[in-house]
Amino acid sequence: MQMKTCSALALAIAAASLQLAYAADENQAPATEQLGQGLEGSTQGQSKGFIEDSTLTLLSRNVAIHRDFKNNNNAAANFEANGVAQNTNQNYVNEWGQAEMLTFTSGFTQGTVGFGVDAFANGAVRLTGGAGTGGSNVLPASNSHCDALTSTCQGQDAYGLAGGALKARISETELKVGNLQPNSPVFGYSDLYLMPQHFSGGLLTSNEIAGLALQGGHFTSGNAENSTNKDGNLGTTYGATQFDSANFVGGDYSFSDTLSGGLHASKYEDVWQQYYLSLNHSWALGEETALNSAANYYKTDDTGDAKAGKINTDAYSLSLALITGAHTLTLAHQRVNGSTPFDYLGVETGGGKFNPAGSIWLANSSQFADFNAPGEKSYKLQYDLDASSFGAPGLSFMTRYVRGTDADGSHADANGAYAFYNGMQDGKEWERDIQVGYLVQEGPAKDLSVTLRQATYRGNSAISANSGADNDEIRIITAYPLDIL
Repeated sequence: MQMKTCSALALAIAAASLQLAYAADENQAPATEQLGQGLEGSTQGQSKGFIEDSTLTLLSRNVAIHRDFKNNNNAAANFEANGVAQNTNQNYVNEWGQAEMLTFTSGFTQGTVGFGVDAFANGAVRLTGGAGTGGSNVLPASNSHCDALTSTCQGQDAYGLAGGALKARISETELKVGNLQPNSPVFGYSDLYLMPQHFSGGLLTSNEIAGLALQGGHFTSGNAENSTNKDGNLGTTYGATQFDSANFVGGDYSFSDTLSGGLHASKYEDVWQQYYLSLNHSWALGEETALNSAANYYKTDDTGDAKAGKINTDAYSLSLALITGAHTLTLAHQRVNGSTPFDYLGVETGGGKFNPAGSIWLANSSQFADFNAPGEKSYKLQYDLDASSFGAPGLSFMTRYVRGTDADGSHADANGAYAFYNGMQDGKEWERDIQVGYLVQEGPAKDLSVTLRQATYRGNSAISANSGADNDEIRIITAYPLDIL
């Protein structure tokens, strides 16, 4: 299957137009009359105005991370090719920062076509993070106070980023152009540390047909969580291959209250074309018991000039979650078939390194490892608890164990971006994660959240080309949202 040469954005615009035309034909009314009737009850038809529907919020977030490396010698020299900002001589990472994020979201002007503006201004300060202990995604590195042994520098004392987007809406179809946060399984942003990623381009979303959500986009650059450069190069996370632009299109449909699915496709210029298929089902077994199942499948092939080399990879995951009252028990299996890893979107932070974005929707991607090496098979057991049933509303707990085996990169293209996998055979790894979270339910601190995450990762010397060194990691995250308007 080949993607058309026209942009994904144009395809999505055409799909939205067809939806409006379909609505007019079905009701046997003139197109202009039906459009007016449709707008009256639509989201745009109910717009109160640019100012009246505006919101202004301030999110305060504090993130601390401590990562204790156990056997860095196994990590060898793969970090540069792998895009991971760590050095084999480094014993630990210790960074801590505070961010303030102001977001303005306007309403839409009234009328058949509504117009609006979104804007943000983010700033952060370093609380901890010195030479020799940097390298996480919490803080951008400065060019001073660097450690020669570990090649890491003190995090910047303060940094910030501001941007925005113009938007237009007709009926249930919306177009945005500017600094955006697309959320797609083939092109999506990440928000795991102090400040979130943004991407520069255009995004079209449409919900004209009940149950069907369409989206399409064209993007050319972005910024990583620890970068203030909005024009950062797009690339691949593991292959560290830069590309100039990405197009994507996709849709998700709810067949019923218990069954939904999605189909998405993307093209990263001269690197790959990628397709994603998902199915989700919920089966009620009783008043407080249900069995949820999910299937996710990716197909990735090289395209154009194949700047990353030969790619022909299938990756999928299957999961079953048994929910009974406050308890959820999940079993999942994930597999990567092919000579290259399942790779996904990244954003350059400098020096040819690319921070991962949020375009991996596989069940076993965890706090530290993605379990996505060539040929890797992995299994997950996870338990979640919502403590509100025990008189502690807002308190939650999660623990999981993921184990991967049979990673083999010996057949990767020796002239491609994944050639560093050629020495990988019989790669094995495991990760154990524990998370405790609390959300304040009432009072002056209502909606304040505190999350403690602990991860333990171990792998043999072969798998280090994919995931890095053994480590124990702790993250503490607090967040407090404030509605100003």
